[in-house]
Amino acid sequence: MGFICSIVMSWFAALVCLAVFFLAVFFLTICGHVTICMAEDQPLLAPVPATDTVPATDTVPATDTIPATDTVPATDTVPAADTVLLSVDETARQADALFEASWRSRHVIPAAAVSDAEYLRRIYLDLAGRIPAVSEVREFLSDPDSSRRDRVVEQLLDSPAYVRNFTTVWRNALIPQAASQPQYRALIPGFEAWLWTQIAADTPYDEVVRRIITIPVDSSTAMTGVLNSASSPEAFFVSRDLKPENAATGTSRAFLGVRLDCAQCHNHPFDRWKQQQFWQLAAFYADLPGADTASSGMPSGSGGDATSHRSIRMPSTGELIPAIFLTGDTPAWTDSTSPREVLADWLTDSRNPWFARMAANRMWAQFFGRGLVHPVDDFSENNAPAEPAVLDLLATQFVAHGYDLKFLIRTITRTRVYRTGSRQTHESQADADAFARAALRGMTPEQFFDSLAEAVGYYQPFLANNPFLTDDSSPRGRFLELYLDDAESPLQRQTTILQALAMMNGDFIDQATSLEDSQTLRAVTEFPRMSDAERLETLSLATVSRPPTAGELATFLPYLEASAQAAGETSSPGSREALGDVFWVLLNSSEFLLNH
Repeated sequence: MGFICSIVMSWFAALVCLAVFFLAVFFLTICGHVTICMAEDQPLLAPVPATDTVPATDTVPATDTIPATDTVPATDTVPAADTVLLSVDETARQADALFEASWRSRHVIPAAAVSDAEYLRRIYLDLAGRIPAVSEVREFLSDPDSSRRDRVVEQLLDSPAYVRNFTTVWRNALIPQAASQPQYRALIPGFEAWLWTQIAADTPYDEVVRRIITIPVDSSTAMTGVLNSASSPEAFFVSRDLKPENAATGTSRAFLGVRLDCAQCHNHPFDRWKQQQFWQLAAFYADLPGADTASSGMPSGSGGDATSHRSIRMPSTGELIPAIFLTGDTPAWTDSTSPREVLADWLTDSRNPWFARMAANRMWAQFFGRGLVHPVDDFSENNAPAEPAVLDLLATQFVAHGYDLKFLIRTITRTRVYRTGSRQTHESQADADAFARAALRGMTPEQFFDSLAEAVGYYQPFLANNPFLTDDSSPRGRFLELYLDDAESPLQRQTTILQALAMMNGDFIDQATSLEDSQTLRAVTEFPRMSDAERLETLSLATVSRPPTAGELATFLPYLEASAQAAGETSSPGSREALGDVFWVLLNSSEFLLNH
């Protein structure tokens, strides 16, 4: 009996623990603080094959450093008038010096620098959204100019591939609902068309945000849920159902890095934000057509003078809440400015405590997989930047350079930190906040398919009447749907069984590795006077953007020879079917699937 009682008590205790656990998870989930993360160095399918790298040294090279400050308070303003304008090189050197000082103080030994081939693949994925073509790899690796890395950045920044890639990057950042919720997918073409024009024209970031915040939205958009123009930023509001509370949440997250979600219904339990502050920000959007008449106190979709929409009624209390900035400052209202214009002025002001830092942090995350503040949109008192002085430097110079996004890109990609290898060579590199080695990043669905298309020689058809809209039944459309991932960070993306099966035996890969349908494979096998070793090199350059290692040649060359003998072939090339097998292996390797 005692034995039975002990079992019963054990089960009862376990049930109580489980109940407490699920209650805790539920409580955290409703405030948006539960995140399921994947370890940064966990590959999608298998470890990344080792490549030749420069051995890591035991010490950080001494340079003229700038002492890192202990902290930069989240509410400090970005200096403007007295800022010393630094060049890209000067800013990058100062950022590196700050990291090196931090590494020394924490006894961190950074990973070795990447090889030229690894750098080229990384920069193409980050800027162009695809891996480089074989010809681009050959040209870069044969270039003796020591400035070739900086030059390829400039070439990519001037290319349509950069515009297309960053159109996708900013669309995903500003209207994430469009990718994950089918009812908003119709918004993508018009929003991307508008973003394309802004990025192609190098429109300053503050002006881009101003145009989004102040775009007129009328009642017909509210009724139809679609854009009235083929090129418009209205999707920022339509994807949020044209509701002031949703617009406030979207604005604070996208442009300030402030998570106000929990404060909509109650004071934030883990941050300083109060419910009243949430509705003070929402009041700037009381003119939106989708405003609830019960909460705004005004006719839904009413036009007229937008300057009169300066307050909103809080649903839970009925209290009329005036529009006030998150800093607690009351706007200096005039008769000629609307609340959204006033909000845009405050958002983009150089003294705004979050705006420039959030933009710099988002750009940093684009190139490292995680921001100096991580998650990228969680600037809070309990989530300090990994390197506050670096974030402050980038934000200050970003403002000084007129909110030029390309300045941030040039600076970040020129740092020694960006050019660090991904292989962990010392235990001190395990801390992700140290940025002592590059993190393994899963590709976005767009990066993955565009890289796959480049590797196999597939030319993607676009609808002639809209170059921004692809056919959902096309290979690209099917891959984007299959690889859709709502992970908050590229470090959290994981491969599903269906994705792995599509790569291993799906129709697209089957055709891409067959002699009849593969442009790349057919060109390699039919090119005259090419040895098997040269064929293997070409396939390696096409997929993993580097020449094959000695170990890979030692494995693949005997396989080709044995296959040729089995097929009755007496001279080069080796078995064409065997080359298809090698191509399949390279396409399914984790080195192809990851940005590293």
